[in-house]
Amino acid sequence: MKKVLVLYKSKTGFSKRYAEWIAEDLACDCRSIKGVKLEDLNGYGLVIYGSGIYAGMLAGSGKIKNWIKKSPEKTWVVFATGATPPKEGYEELIFKTNFRKGESRPAHFYYFLSGINYEKMGLSDRLLMKFFTFITARKSAKSRTAKQTSIDLANRDYIEELLRYVRLKAR
Repeated sequence: MKKVLVLYKSKTGFSKRYAEWIAEDLACDCRSIKGVKLEDLNGYGLVIYGSGIYAGMLAGSGKIKNWIKKSPEKTWVVFATGATPPKEGYEELIFKTNFRKGESRPAHFYYFLSGINYEKMGLSDRLLMKFFTFITARKSAKSRTAKQTSIDLANRDYIEELLRYVRLKAR
């Protein structure tokens, strides 16, 4: 049985929560990626990495792609969290945006609906969200000021497919 590690990068807590749920269900180690070095992954045969999507980009993807390239003997699984409700093709779009052809890619990729937590966002993130809301309202010819409201859409059931995959790969 391959030893499994769950790594995460989380600004507002959603990716951390999903990572902890996954680690709990798999009875494996779970750590923030902050301060972790590639050498720290020695002894693990399967590594799961999760983080949020910001303007379509997976936080920390550069580091993960580099590690995947340097450790091809490991099975890599990546998940992204975001507030955009998944539509057909959305998960594939996020994957292709972050892991282009010719780049190192994980064995599997998942997208989990999470939410928005304005209280834990930094000032720059809140301002960006306000700006995108303003631009969207202008494009739709609506003159409205949207209230920034936090919403939690995370659901433990979303991880079931990832858990099945990892259990098969970790054998």
